[in-house]
Formats: sequence, C-alpha cells, structure tokens
Amino acid sequence: MKLVRKILLWISKLFGGAGSKLVIKDWSKCTKSSNWTGKNASKRIMNILSPTMPDAIFNERYAFAKGRGVDHFNLFITNQRDGECAGYSIYGPNFAQSNGIDKNSVKIMEKRIKKIIHDGYGVVLWMTADDTPWNKTMNFEKLCADVKSLGWFDWCSAVVVGLECDEYWNASQVNNYCKILKKYSGKKVGVHQTSDKYNYMAYGDLSYLQVSPGKANSYIQNFIGIAKKAIGHPVCMFEMERSEDRGRSQAALDAGAFSVGNW
Repeated sequence: MKLVRKILLWISKLFGGAGSKLVIKDWSKCTKSSNWTGKNASKRIMNILSPTMPDAIFNERYAFAKGRGVDHFNLFITNQRDGECAGYSIYGPNFAQSNGIDKNSVKIMEKRIKKIIHDGYGVVLWMTADDTPWNKTMNFEKLCADVKSLGWFDWCSAVVVGLECDEYWNASQVNNYCKILKKYSGKKVGVHQTSDKYNYMAYGDLSYLQVSPGKANSYIQNFIGIAKKAIGHPVCMFEMERSEDRGRSQAALDAGAFSVGNW
C-alpha cells in the first residue's frame, strides 16, 4: 500500500492536482494537530495559508507541526486580525467580496493546501478567525459558494464555521451558517466557542472545545465528559494551552476526545 500511495503521490504532483485519492476524507482520522507555539501563541500554524507569510516562515511553521507528529492541519480561509500574518482572505487583503475571488491570494493558498495534502496530512478548513470585524458584515453564503467553486471542500476532512464564533455571531446566525456550510461543503461541520462554552455546538456535527490555559488534566477530562453528554456529538479538545502540550493532549484523548489541538 505504501508503494501505491507513493505512485499516486508522484502522479498527482506531476499533473498539478490535489490528488483526490490522497485526500483524507474521514474526519475521524484527524486526531492530532498542533496549532500554536512560541510565547503566547506568537507562531500560528493555523495561519500558514496567509499570502503575507513568506515561504521560509511557512516552511518553518509547517516543519514544526510535522515534527510534533500531527496527522492534520487546521487552516483559516479568512483571518483579518488574529495573530501572525493575519489580514488575508480568498478575496484578498481588503476582504472585498463584491470584487470576487482574488486570484493572486488564492494561488498561494491553494499551492500550500496541495502541499499539505500531497504530504499525506488531513485538512480541516476554518471559514474565519475571531478578531475579524468583517465577520459581522460578510455574506457567509457567498463565502461558502466561492470556496466550493475553488474545489477546496473536496480536499478537506471537515469544516468549522469560525473560531470563537460566539464573540461575533448569535445562536440564530450560527444555526443558519452551519446549515449553509453543510449544504455547500457536504462535510461534517464543527463549531468552536470561547472557553468553557458549548451552547452553540449542537447546531453542528462536531464540537471543538476550548478551556482557559492552566487547567488541570482532571478539569479538562471532566469538561469533555460534560460536553459530550450535553451535546451528543464527537468532541475535539481543541485548545487547552497557548502552545504545544503533550500531557494535556493525551489526557484529553484518554477522556474520549476524538482529536486535540495542542499535540
């Protein structure tokens, strides 16, 4: 099987496609990711699609995550102000949906997504980050339709409506956006909220939990149990610390989380 996969990898690279047979389509295979490192999450792996991130930094962030032994990458499609190299979208740095898809931005983003897929990793696409005022004025359905037109939903294992979505959307919006995203993507839809909250998560298919930094393993494990019972969905213990944390991550997996974000 390894030889077959290598041959498929070579063919897909040769012809420039994403390699549909290489795409990890099963969300449950995306169990370990490492999304931040450095002091107070100064280095952002979730932002590696940013066209403003030089290739050298992309390679550095990418190598860090691979070195942690991850099996997938969480990637922002739009991120206006959240962290390293923010200020990018499929519409360009001005986030002007009315101007349509920005070819220059998408070219860089797509090249990086393809590399990740070619290297055998899963991809979870996050439609937007927090600290993004544009979230309150954008046309979410157009965003989904445009991503679909790019073919990117065919390349991912799952999708998430937004990071800490309760900061900028109400319950009705999240419910509606989950339905829209499900319609366009055909994937399991994840919901992520601010620390210790999960009241919007039943609108999606997957729950991406977050707790404040510094919590004991016992607290994290108890929170996972409470959330799983309340929501009835598979849960990812997405954020426990602002950097990698193998101990807390393993404790979360042991408690029944299908995935972790601090591996």
